Amino acid sequence: MIDPVFIAAAIAIAVSINFGIASHIQHIALDHMDVSTGTLVNVATSAAIFWALSPFFLVPETLVTPPVAYFAAAGLIVPAVSITFSTLSVKTIGPGLTAGLAATSPIFAMAIAVLFLGETVTAPILTGTLVVMFGIMLIAAFRSRQTSSNWPLWALLLPLVAALTRGISHPLLKLGLTGLPSPLTAALVTSTVSLIVLSLLRLVSRRALPAWNRGYLWFALCGVINGAGILGLGIALDIGDVIVVSPLVATTPVFTLLMGYAIFRRETITWSTVAAIGLIFCGCLLIILR
Repeated sequence: MIDPVFIAAAIAIAVSINFGIASHIQHIALDHMDVSTGTLVNVATSAAIFWALSPFFLVPETLVTPPVAYFAAAGLIVPAVSITFSTLSVKTIGPGLTAGLAATSPIFAMAIAVLFLGETVTAPILTGTLVVMFGIMLIAAFRSRQTSSNWPLWALLLPLVAALTRGISHPLLKLGLTGLPSPLTAALVTSTVSLIVLSLLRLVSRRALPAWNRGYLWFALCGVINGAGILGLGIALDIGDVIVVSPLVATTPVFTLLMGYAIFRRETITWSTVAAIGLIFCGCLLIILR
């Protein structure tokens, strides 16, 4: 039988690839639509998909059980807050540097998992996490030299806030899944709560939706991709520990870079970035083999 840790690790890496694709699609979408509207369309699409699927998995009685409160709490910050700050960061400093600085999320997740979930951090996991983070930050540093830096220093807070919210959300999801092991229900509740939050903010701002344009389609595609990522994250957390899943999901910058080079033709790869990718790969092996 395959070790569940390996299954969780494989799913976490797939989620990382998924979010890497979404980062580039967001970059295209922002040419047609503003951040707040795009985030609303993104989350609304994800929620709509899960509700469309709900007759096949949802047990209505479970929506009033205590574990759902953890899903709802996660939904208050992810994807609503995290996507908002991440999208704004992509617009301000670009997808590569955004993903690089967001690599700090495993530290927040790991600290919370140890304090509140009783997970144990082994030396290989801690070393691997730090190696992964260092490699990602190296990529961010290399790429920042290749791109324009005409953005204010405070903009660095945008991806860090996104990282903090994701770091908090992973233990919250794990707590909920411990009592209600249904990743689909978790994805449904988190996306719905986020949609409610974003809709209320939109009503308070009294901003009308922009006229129809291609941005709706691009952000809807982001919603499909992010929805799959949210579901995959829930499955990985249901199977494995936060301290294993979070660092592997944080490898998104590697796939953002590789796809930017091979598919979207926006990136260049140097021997320095190849070395950083190799470092991240070694860190992932340490985490998986723990």
